[in-house]
Amino acid sequence: MPFPIPFCRIFERMSRRKNFLVRILFLAFAAGSCGSLWAQNGAEIIDKHIAAMGGIDNWNKIKTMVITSSAKTPTNDITLVQTISAGKGMRMDIRYMGISGYTIVTPTDGWVYTPFGQGMDRVTKMQPSEVKASQEKLDVKNGLLLDKSIIAKAEYIGSDSVNTMLCYKVKVTDKAGNVQTAFFDAATYYMVRVEVKIRSADMDQDIFINYSNFEKQSLGIVYPMVLSSQEGDFTVKAVELNKPVDENIFKPNPADLKK
Repeated sequence: MPFPIPFCRIFERMSRRKNFLVRILFLAFAAGSCGSLWAQNGAEIIDKHIAAMGGIDNWNKIKTMVITSSAKTPTNDITLVQTISAGKGMRMDIRYMGISGYTIVTPTDGWVYTPFGQGMDRVTKMQPSEVKASQEKLDVKNGLLLDKSIIAKAEYIGSDSVNTMLCYKVKVTDKAGNVQTAFFDAATYYMVRVEVKIRSADMDQDIFINYSNFEKQSLGIVYPMVLSSQEGDFTVKAVELNKPVDENIFKPNPADLKK
């Protein structure tokens, strides 16, 4: 699961400061994707997973997606709104303790504004390499293993359990060589857990995301309404599909550029 470079850097900086908020933000933003040499069993499992999630044809009907979610910290709630216009832009807004921040990615540019810690109160423009690494965020299917075209290899590596559910384990390698281990509920074929190693602060870290409370949405797709990790839980409040989106939101707020 390739995590976007700018977000990993935010995570690394704030991990050094032990900032819980940006580690929560990392989970929200980095529920990233993975993507034809398939091990047969792995391919069959992913095919069944895609069908269970509503089928690729229905997912391809989505032009815009707005996901509103919340998370709790020991002291405050966090509200997150992720807006995606397929192929055009992604904006993740976060509100915490009355302070608002955001991350924006477009096909050509990207910006990060996370004024939640000392020295982070200015809009930071992403480097071209960071923008390139974040392009997967412009895809509404990102993070859910729904696009076989970005998968180079899928290997069935056995079974395991997640919260008492029997699961199939599949090692997925994308075309850039990034690797994740995905766990699929043997009864429903929903992907209920992803494990990946990332490098942060010169150390390898094991990161996991659990997916649960799958609900059918409009257009016939299915979406997980709870995402959990070492840092806590995100609860999805609403999933809005093909809602009109003003593309001006994919630019930094003018007032923030003056700071």
